[in-house]
Amino acid sequence: MAAATSLHPSFVAAVALLGPALLACPSAPYPEERIDLARAAPPATARPAAAGTKLRFSVAAMFSPQGSLTSYSRLFALMAERLGVEIEFVQRRTYREVNDLLATGQVDAALICTGGYLELARVSPGRVEILAVPVVGDVSTYHSYVIVPTSSRAATLADLHGRRFAYTDELSLTGRGYPIHWLRRSGVDPAAFFGTVQFTQSHDRSVEAVARGVVDGAAVDSLIYDEMVARRPDLSGAVRILDRSPPFGSPPVVASTAVPAERRAAIRAVLLGLDRDPEGRRALAAIGFDRFAPPSPSLYDGARAVMEAAR
Repeated sequence: MAAATSLHPSFVAAVALLGPALLACPSAPYPEERIDLARAAPPATARPAAAGTKLRFSVAAMFSPQGSLTSYSRLFALMAERLGVEIEFVQRRTYREVNDLLATGQVDAALICTGGYLELARVSPGRVEILAVPVVGDVSTYHSYVIVPTSSRAATLADLHGRRFAYTDELSLTGRGYPIHWLRRSGVDPAAFFGTVQFTQSHDRSVEAVARGVVDGAAVDSLIYDEMVARRPDLSGAVRILDRSPPFGSPPVVASTAVPAERRAAIRAVLLGLDRDPEGRRALAAIGFDRFAPPSPSLYDGARAVMEAAR
């Protein structure tokens, strides 16, 4: 189920009201199962806002819903204050659902997966504009990690033939596109390679699924994996990185072009200026980013080639 939460600068107490949704698997030609690593809880209730004072913002489900709202609460509060608006956090289960909301102008802005952005640009050109790209460690790139339990004997992705594997989302570059591309480039049919394939709908759930032995491997976002391991050192003892992709352009913050140009410019200015003061830097640290930067024209060329090959 979807949830919409209206967030004022003082909304942090509402974080506890939104719990992880149950997982669902999109149709695919291979055996699939559900992974449910957390119980569902009722969504928070939306509050009314005056016309023109609300910014509808979504974060694609790279984190589970509770993780997204918890991590981004400080950022949303700060953006609401600096833009002089109320932020309505709109949660959806899949990347495609967020894409659909952006394409139809039902959300104003979103942080979306790189693969989701490339698919949206392909099927709905001109519907969104990139506002900013996160920078971590002085780069605006990230990787796909193929991870396995530390006890696994696998030395390469090829060693996971017939095993249980977790993808994140059908449109995920790091959580699905890269391993599909790797297998096809190796002359292997991805639909027949793994024993079972499961969609977790978020990278943190994929990491947990490997750590708990629910699956034998998974493909995940390096930014999320590295942040999880930094905060939970126990994970480094349960999971290891089997394969690391080339660098890809990081997940962008985009705005619907249905949003007036002046408001898009204002949102961009707030994002690009967050690292200039202590409060902004704290909000960035909560989501694992150093700052936001404008994208370079060629930032997504490598990712685009992988997603086209994996389609």
